[in-house]
Amino acid sequence: MPKHRPILPGLLAAALAFALILSAPGCSQVRLAYGSADLLLAGYANGYLGLQDDQRQRWEPHLEGVLAQHRRDGLPQLAAFFDLALKVSQAGFPSAQTSCLVRASRSVYQDHARLAVELASPLLVDLKPSQVKSLRARFARDLAEDRAEAAERELLRRARRYVQAIEDWTGPLSAEQQALVADITRRMPDTRSAVLAYRTRKRDGLIRLLETGVDAPRLESYLTAWLVDYQDLPADLQEAGGVLEERLVELVSRLGQSLNQKQGEHLERRLSRLRADLLRLQRGEPRLAPLGC
Repeated sequence: MPKHRPILPGLLAAALAFALILSAPGCSQVRLAYGSADLLLAGYANGYLGLQDDQRQRWEPHLEGVLAQHRRDGLPQLAAFFDLALKVSQAGFPSAQTSCLVRASRSVYQDHARLAVELASPLLVDLKPSQVKSLRARFARDLAEDRAEAAERELLRRARRYVQAIEDWTGPLSAEQQALVADITRRMPDTRSAVLAYRTRKRDGLIRLLETGVDAPRLESYLTAWLVDYQDLPADLQEAGGVLEERLVELVSRLGQSLNQKQGEHLERRLSRLRADLLRLQRGEPRLAPLGC
């Protein structure tokens, strides 16, 4: 599936805050951020949708329930993912194990997208006509900003983003390693126009549903088909998704094999600490969920 994040409506990206939480540099910061996840998500939803007090009050018990579910089911999955990442790193990033890791990351994404749908559906159903109108206007602004960005600049930014994200895990990359990242990301499919067209169509469909007074089950079904199951993903994006996964496996495997001792130790310390922290955050008996690889 290509470019997951740009396809998400703004609110649904909030549920991926769990992934952002896990990018915190220290274990104590991860625990602190996760402990504040209810405030983080509530604040994001309020800022994006302009919720009224009664809407927030109706949603907060649901938010607490979803977070409890994530603690029970999501944390063991995340702990298992970082456990797998550590094992792949220690093995030297062989291609087959790296491919398994990339597939597991897709599964983690889909589970968090499902969580996002569960969080967002009751909020969206509860929006007033004026709030739906504002959401439509926000979607239009998003589209205009995205179209204004030049494709060539986007490719340059993509390479820089990958380098910056990788260096959070490994420490500074050498010039040769940065060149490797630039080469592989340049060969990733350019799906920008197709993604924008698909996202716009799905967002328009979402607005139409909200304007007709859709009920929560039907809205959840629509969002799940879109964001979790990709049921009507265009053929060109399906094909690009397969190519993107191949390039990600190539990037992780080749770059992982190029790490020097200091970079490898930096990465493995980070992965070990995250795995331990995600186990500590679980209540009761901590566990690693099966990942299917």
